[in-house]
Amino acid sequence: MDKLDSVNTIPIKEGIDVVIPAFNAARYITEALDSVALQGSLVGRIIVVNDGSTDDTELCIQEFIHKHPDLDVRLITQKNAGLSAARNTGIRSSTTSWIALLDADDCWKAGKLSAQAQLINLSTDSKIAVVYSDYEVMSASGSSIQKPNNILHPYLRGHIYLQLLRGNFVSGSGSSVLIKRKALDCVGLFDESLPACEDWDLWLRIAKSFHFDFVAAPLVRIRLHPENMQKNQLRMIDAELRVLNKFTEDNGSNLFLYWKIRTYLQAQHIDVSELPSYRDCSPNLQKCFTGWRLWLGQLILIPILQFGRIYLKIVSPRN
Repeated sequence: MDKLDSVNTIPIKEGIDVVIPAFNAARYITEALDSVALQGSLVGRIIVVNDGSTDDTELCIQEFIHKHPDLDVRLITQKNAGLSAARNTGIRSSTTSWIALLDADDCWKAGKLSAQAQLINLSTDSKIAVVYSDYEVMSASGSSIQKPNNILHPYLRGHIYLQLLRGNFVSGSGSSVLIKRKALDCVGLFDESLPACEDWDLWLRIAKSFHFDFVAAPLVRIRLHPENMQKNQLRMIDAELRVLNKFTEDNGSNLFLYWKIRTYLQAQHIDVSELPSYRDCSPNLQKCFTGWRLWLGQLILIPILQFGRIYLKIVSPRN
């Protein structure tokens, strides 16, 4: 049977299992769980994976279970293995046809699952495998950030693979998505070798064969705090190099990602060999960052970067 035929969208009538990976999340996990409890009868099983926490995360989860005997909550405790491994543990423990993800430091608005389920039930697109949504941003303390910088509103639906090659444009990403299990059966789970960009990598694999859709309303609250992985730019670039290497090993290419990495390294005066993942890259990809290819790239990039600096000086408001 063709992969696309095997993922035909059917109305969501059963529950939706919710997977929450948690590592040292005692400060936030109760709020996340409370937001899942607000979703009503659509919630199947809440699967919380305690990824080797050393704080009171497990105690908070146990207290939630005690207060909500009506909810089916499963706590899985494992040695610390990282975000992707914790998500995968939860996904493997789920049983429903659709699976929702929620990071332990984020939370949902009431009606989040029902809005996404309604979209799926009413859609005429039989290839939908991921439904995401808009989101709001809050501070570490939970206060709303009214005018956040770089917020990404949803705008991509249908076959979005080519657009996703340029970056992770799935709004809310790991806390907004509702994923069809059969799509995961076809493309696999999160890549546990990636230190970051694991969401983007999975969305790319799904988008090759399946469709995406979104609810335009902000259904998720994303928390910004010092521990956010996205703030470590060098770690993100290293992870993007790993993703680029996966393209190379599959005899594919992503020129946008290649030039993004090259531009960042050039601007920050960083040698590619300083990235931990470089030594694991295929010889063909390593050649693109060394020798005459490096010289040619610098010849092209240096004037572009200089022009960019001059342009920013001209357009920036003067004191």
